[in-house]
Amino acid sequence: MQLLRENTVVVSKVTGVTSRMLEDSMEKYSRIAFSTDRIAFPTCFVVLPYGLQLDETQNRYCAVPSPEYASCAERLGKCLLEINKATARMSFWMRMNDKIRDPRNGDNFKSQMQEWIKRARVEPCSAVAKEIVKSLGLGPNYNLLCEEILAFDGSISKAKSYMKNPLRAARKAIGQNADSLADMYPSLNLYLIDEDTMMPSHVDERFSPYPLRIHFDRSLFKNALLPFINIAVMKALARGRFHGLAALLGFPPSFIIPDSWKASEPGLLHSSESSDSIEEFVLLQKVVRKDDLQSLWDDASVNSSYSGSRSAGSYSDIRSFSNLSLHSSPSIYLSEGDPVIASVPMIHLELLFREFDPDRHFNNLRRVSRGVEESSPGLWTVNETINDLHEAMELADIEDQLQELMLDYEKKKNTEIELQNLVQRKKVVKMQLSRQGFPFHKEIFHSKDSIDEEFEAQVPGDNNAKNDPSAGEARANPKPTGELYQDDGTKIVTHRMRYSDPDSTSDEGGEKKKSKKMRKSKRKFRPWFGAC
Repeated sequence: MQLLRENTVVVSKVTGVTSRMLEDSMEKYSRIAFSTDRIAFPTCFVVLPYGLQLDETQNRYCAVPSPEYASCAERLGKCLLEINKATARMSFWMRMNDKIRDPRNGDNFKSQMQEWIKRARVEPCSAVAKEIVKSLGLGPNYNLLCEEILAFDGSISKAKSYMKNPLRAARKAIGQNADSLADMYPSLNLYLIDEDTMMPSHVDERFSPYPLRIHFDRSLFKNALLPFINIAVMKALARGRFHGLAALLGFPPSFIIPDSWKASEPGLLHSSESSDSIEEFVLLQKVVRKDDLQSLWDDASVNSSYSGSRSAGSYSDIRSFSNLSLHSSPSIYLSEGDPVIASVPMIHLELLFREFDPDRHFNNLRRVSRGVEESSPGLWTVNETINDLHEAMELADIEDQLQELMLDYEKKKNTEIELQNLVQRKKVVKMQLSRQGFPFHKEIFHSKDSIDEEFEAQVPGDNNAKNDPSAGEARANPKPTGELYQDDGTKIVTHRMRYSDPDSTSDEGGEKKKSKKMRKSKRKFRPWFGAC
């Protein structure tokens, strides 16, 4: 993988935020989606039916005002959001079906569902939705999706079709929106995405082949390019929700989120704090498209090699993407886990880069990673960001040291608390046993080791008691008592008298002597065991 090594910059230490970004890189999700371990080129890109131009005031690419942009901007985002929402629905209903079909608890869950549905008619749907989501073992990010199912009829939530067959319903919805997307593209403009900003990267087009302007085949767009775009959309939504998607698509900062986008909000399950939902969606979409990839593999339209040619030094021509070739590969029977079929989109993307970017320019993006191993996650960004990462290495080193110190501090703090609890518990147990007349004076139990005093010195307030003469006298001459209590306050009934002396007398008066004599008399005839 010489090409990968040449384009990779290794940064040995990164901050916590950067580390999370590396772990959630497009490369990681592409490995899952397309069953491949070696990726030597960027896979985070977006294909637009309109052109972008550099807004110098914002230092970012923005859409060029044009009839193409005005007619499809809102629809483009809406279709991508609906694909994401269809995947979210499939995830929810697959979990629901597993719960209902559970051979042990399925009937109970059905009964509980009927109760929830009845309650949703008179109670707030949001409260009922939270209970359902929790029972399914899903996170609170699914609450809105479940609430939509309870609050609206089936024409909006598509509950009936998803309940019957989640996979088929999702495949239909994704296919319909993919067709709507394909209708918007007379030709494609492929822009690579800077994964630091999740926006199209920009360089002087006079010295770069990007954006790639290519005529494309409908099937190739839907099955070879759209899977990558869907993952990029998930990352953008996790980063900034609707505004993150708008930035990914090159919309200006003044773009107002349309109401048609907001209707897809229940499907916004992704968060920058966790990558679990994106990983699940990637796997689900992988299953959804497997049949389409088989047809793409066997399609006669790909059984010939590239026919386009490129004039040297010119990047403004539009090339054909309808002749991508896999003619040397035999047709393979598709199975759910067939890695060869799953890798078809990756193969087509590699062929595209070979044809239209033979110098591996990649719009001046470089891959940054924490390790030299091919398995180390990496993301593609601009040199300026990589330089910033190098300058922040000292800060990253300080963060590492702080984290280690915090771990040591927490461990020491926990040890001190445990030590104090054990010392205090030892004192309580010894006191209880002493009150019961336990023979601590015997040599076998008597300890002259100073470790007890050393431990007891760690208990707050214990040293003050030792320095108090009255407290010392109380310990030396404890008063007899027959009432003992455990740590939780439970009274302990015992028949041993602490320091009991039958010949001892009291000068406190006749009433106390009589009372004491009566208590002794009662104890004399008290049985040790209750009735058998």
